[in-house]
Amino acid sequence: RKGMEARKRAEGESAMIAGLKCEKTSLFSRWKPDWDGAKSEYERAATCFKVAKDMQRAVDAYVKAAEAHAHLDAGYFMAAKHLESAAFIARDLKQAAQAASMYERAASLHQQDGRVDGTAEALCKAARVLEEHDSAKGAGLMLRACGLLAEEDDERILRASVDTFKQAVAFLLRTRRWSEGAKLLHQQASVHGRLQQPHGVGRCELSAAVVSLAGDDFNGAQAGYHAAVEQCDGFALRDEAVLAERLFGAYKAQDEEGLQQVLKEQTFNHLENQVALVARSLTLRSAGVPVQQLSRPTGRSDSSTAVALPKLEGTGDFGEVAPEDELTDDLT
Repeated sequence: RKGMEARKRAEGESAMIAGLKCEKTSLFSRWKPDWDGAKSEYERAATCFKVAKDMQRAVDAYVKAAEAHAHLDAGYFMAAKHLESAAFIARDLKQAAQAASMYERAASLHQQDGRVDGTAEALCKAARVLEEHDSAKGAGLMLRACGLLAEEDDERILRASVDTFKQAVAFLLRTRRWSEGAKLLHQQASVHGRLQQPHGVGRCELSAAVVSLAGDDFNGAQAGYHAAVEQCDGFALRDEAVLAERLFGAYKAQDEEGLQQVLKEQTFNHLENQVALVARSLTLRSAGVPVQQLSRPTGRSDSSTAVALPKLEGTGDFGEVAPEDELTDDLT
């Protein structure tokens, strides 16, 4: 086994040298690089290195193959795919920054090739690689991918974009970017509206309200809801709109029991998994309500300010107060 790996490694190195020779100009090549020959040699080298389990050299070979393809007419697609192959291996080698960079380069090539869906897919791959290393940059890449897709008029691409939006929203919620998540959900609702999918509009708008509340933005949640109601897409007549109103009503009444009753409705279980998790974490402490919007007296003399209950940090997955926190509070 080791002998075969050594032979394949040597074969790969020979192919790399042959590829470099193809890049050089000579009388026999009419003083032009032989990019077609180079890409074939680099592709052969990548295969040999993978068989030899020399994955770092496989990355190098795929990158060189991508460069060769980029010099050929109509070669951007394969150049992008080879960069994605290199990035995939780099990710497994725990080289997150390098993998993300190669996915971004692949996205650029897809864009030059006029493939918006391929561009968005590569950007999402780059974002997922960065989630545990640079979530801020990853979030930006996810938003960029969704922005590109939302500008498209092609119905096929729009339909496919829904999955990208779902991935992006989940990413933003996992990294606790509530404001960006809510904005993206409104944007996704707009895509569903263009596709004449009222069920999608309803779920996205209710999800946006949930996410805004989780981010301690009661006013933002209400503003987004009212903007959605004013749209002529039927949201105002859907069950999701009624549930959003009930959520706001529970917060205004400072009715914890009523809030939990609303959140037990089956509709919340039909939301995307990450949103459903956020919904189950909501309590009155999740979002402060401006005093003037409370539907019962609070005993405060200053009616110009901000919140009905202080924002507390707990040990729950989304910062909520877990049962053991409340027990500790009672004992103290």
